[in-house]
Amino acid sequence: MGAWGPKIYQDDVAQDVRDEYKELLKTGLSNEDATQKLIKDNHYLINDMDEGPIFWFALADTQWKLGRLLPEVKEKAIQYIEDGKHIKVWFEQDPKLGLKRKTALEELMKQLNTQMPEAKKITPYKYFKNDWNTGDTFAYQLKGEYAKENGLEGRYVIIHKIGDHEEKKGIDKDVFPIIYMKITPDTNLPKNLTEVEACEYIRIDRNFLDKKFDYTSFLWETSNQFFNKLAYLGCYAVIPPKNECTTRLAGIHCTILSSKNHERIRIGYYLSNKDFQF
Repeated sequence: MGAWGPKIYQDDVAQDVRDEYKELLKTGLSNEDATQKLIKDNHYLINDMDEGPIFWFALADTQWKLGRLLPEVKEKAIQYIEDGKHIKVWFEQDPKLGLKRKTALEELMKQLNTQMPEAKKITPYKYFKNDWNTGDTFAYQLKGEYAKENGLEGRYVIIHKIGDHEEKKGIDKDVFPIIYMKITPDTNLPKNLTEVEACEYIRIDRNFLDKKFDYTSFLWETSNQFFNKLAYLGCYAVIPPKNECTTRLAGIHCTILSSKNHERIRIGYYLSNKDFQF
């Protein structure tokens, strides 16, 4: 058994069923469609003599608590409680745990036979898919106190899209741009590719194994308020930095330029790495 205790959700399968069902509802599927998809995607669990009952216990409990218990799901869960085969395995493993599991299932059946609460509101996911083209280049001006303290006030962070980063959410995904960042040498906004290429790359991290630097991150931004602050410079095929590390041990970095302390973080990257030598 993949369980660490006798309660319904002290089990990996039960937790996965609960979470997957809720995820499906958040994608906007109806209760019936979410249930059918969950059953279809987990047919191997349902047909397993040990894990099949756990699937129905978790789904019935979750649906009841959300006010969405379907008759066929209730019937399956009660069927497995009443036939006794599932609980027999628990008693064979440990009689004391068997008694506790039996109590948990009796409480579940009692719950399923009572009036369930009204259906709880499930807020569906809102997906974000960045529509920048590869090569699109933007500028963001540094205006904060930390930039002023370090003599960088008025200079621009150049944001250059080089690809897409996907973040799975439910049955779909968000798509964010993978970017390089540069910083202008002064407060003048670059007017062409030559001026963009003349800007210094911002090194995100050091890779001591390869003795190179990480330059890429993905821009985790969804607010139009942020995007409206950017100045579009053009679509350019910027040459990558020569000493870029392409083996990321900890995964790709995340950049959030709308956060309150983003300038401190970005300027910190720049100042701590710009003169570093391996």
